[in-house]
Amino acid sequence: MTDLVITNGDAAGELLRRTLPGAEVLPWRDVLHEGPVPLTATQEDLTVARVEYLAGAGGGEIGAIEFELTSRDRGLAMSSKFDRVVLWFEHDLYDQLQLLQVLDWFAANPRADGALFLVQAEDYLGRQEPEAIAGLAAMAKPVSQAQLDLAKHAWAAFRQPTPEAWAKLLDEDTSALPYLRPAVIRMLEELPGTDGLSRTERQMLAIVESQSVTALALFIAVQKMEDAEFMGDWSFWRLLDQLALAEEPLIAGLEAAPLQRADPELAKAYLTSPLNLTSFGRAVLAGGADWVRHHDVDRWWGGTHLTEDALWRWDQAAEKLIPASA
Repeated sequence: MTDLVITNGDAAGELLRRTLPGAEVLPWRDVLHEGPVPLTATQEDLTVARVEYLAGAGGGEIGAIEFELTSRDRGLAMSSKFDRVVLWFEHDLYDQLQLLQVLDWFAANPRADGALFLVQAEDYLGRQEPEAIAGLAAMAKPVSQAQLDLAKHAWAAFRQPTPEAWAKLLDEDTSALPYLRPAVIRMLEELPGTDGLSRTERQMLAIVESQSVTALALFIAVQKMEDAEFMGDWSFWRLLDQLALAEEPLIAGLEAAPLQRADPELAKAYLTSPLNLTSFGRAVLAGGADWVRHHDVDRWWGGTHLTEDALWRWDQAAEKLIPASA
């Protein structure tokens, strides 16, 4: 029996290659919680948008990114040639968004034999010992129609031009995908709050205020504040650069920014920089200033393009959206 295994990225993919003999492994790789994920006519159109974003954001050379994502799409299109397709995804936001995208594709392209299975891990696959993979493989369950329907609905909600449909998922039954609800909340928390900060940005400032940290130590400390870690270092450094390099910076002390990965000396200077808050950073963290009123807002959150004129916020304490017109 030949399986196609679809999983989140290269670390998990390499482990699964070593521990699942004969399986073909397809890493999904995309960072869907960052950048545009708009409604498009086709999967190919969405891939074009993702390639352009990832390359423009410093994720690599555009040709290499295009090759990776289009090869991934071709692998998915060839999934019917395998005896089974087994989806291996974790509980965190990064994985849950990928799972929605993949299940949405299978909802539109169902396997006639129904040989689509899901391994839903409650821990990080890339950190597992090889012996644990066999136990997880035995837990693979057929994907149900209820899971396909929910994924299709949620994926469409995520890609809408406002976050309203995504937020409404909190009022719906999402039990068919048990880790979806926490992921919905965590994604909403990446909208600006009443202070203009996302939850990640707020955690960053709180740690810098409370202790002496370097950039690398800050990344590790913020990860520990998450119930389910989802943000990789590439995304994190981009956020840190924005907070430190703004016209009115919130963080001071970051050297050699933005991060220069290709230069070991500059990268070391960046990662070992001792950080502290500016007076403005302290004011924002204390709720005395609104971060979005002091820098240009132009970023994507799923299918929602956040700008100064279309600024959706999330009230974390009340767990409710604050409309763009408010």
